[in-house]
Amino acid sequence: MSVFTVTIQGNVALVEYNNPPLNILTMENLKQLEQIMLELNDQVEVSVIVFTMKMQGKVYCAGMDLDEMLASKEEVDGIESYCRVSKQYYSVFDRVEKPTIYVYDGIVRGGGVEMSFFADFRIAGERINLALPEIGIGIIPGGGGTQTLARLIGEAPAKDLIMTGRSVKAEEMKSIGLVQRVFPSESLLEDALSFASDLAKHSPQGLRSAKRSIHKGRQVDLYEGLALETAVFVDNFETEDATEGITAFKEKRQPVFKNR
Repeated sequence: MSVFTVTIQGNVALVEYNNPPLNILTMENLKQLEQIMLELNDQVEVSVIVFTMKMQGKVYCAGMDLDEMLASKEEVDGIESYCRVSKQYYSVFDRVEKPTIYVYDGIVRGGGVEMSFFADFRIAGERINLALPEIGIGIIPGGGGTQTLARLIGEAPAKDLIMTGRSVKAEEMKSIGLVQRVFPSESLLEDALSFASDLAKHSPQGLRSAKRSIHKGRQVDLYEGLALETAVFVDNFETEDATEGITAFKEKRQPVFKNR
């Protein structure tokens, strides 16, 4: 039986992970998640991808399977491969062209936290309790956390969370820019899907172009980034969706985008 459920509502795909009792992440399940995300990226009718996990009591995700991690040490290049491949699986949220939204609440630890840093949007419930506790057992985050978190919120706040291992809650997460939205826990998924639906009303071409331009720009200096933006803008401007959007604006009506 699959630990993933995929439903499509309009132009929004919802992927839910359910692996009781603590939603532990395994390499096999992450491999399956990567495949699901890549398949959704290829589905024309899907404009936005939402990911969440089914709450297990107060726990959202307890992180990676520690026994599996320890077992990898017995293999040649095992722990290095484990670390590298986990990053590959987590980064699918960043690699797909479509906007990705990571929705979480309750107790979130380790890999369940690091994976969220690769998403375009992070939406939290009011009861979230998030931490990267690896330092407490003498290791560091190995799923990209030291790199992605510093890029998201800055070096100093990232050091604070990673080197202390302390937990943060919704209000602080919002104030440091770690999440873009906080909703009541009781209506979290409903509110997140409403946000995703509003996002999906925009041109799929425009959404992908915006993500592509921002992502390419972060790898180069400012002036190279400006040139990249011009190239992406020109490509996007020549799409049917851009023509429709401009025409609809001039005619004072809602645009009808066709993803072309």
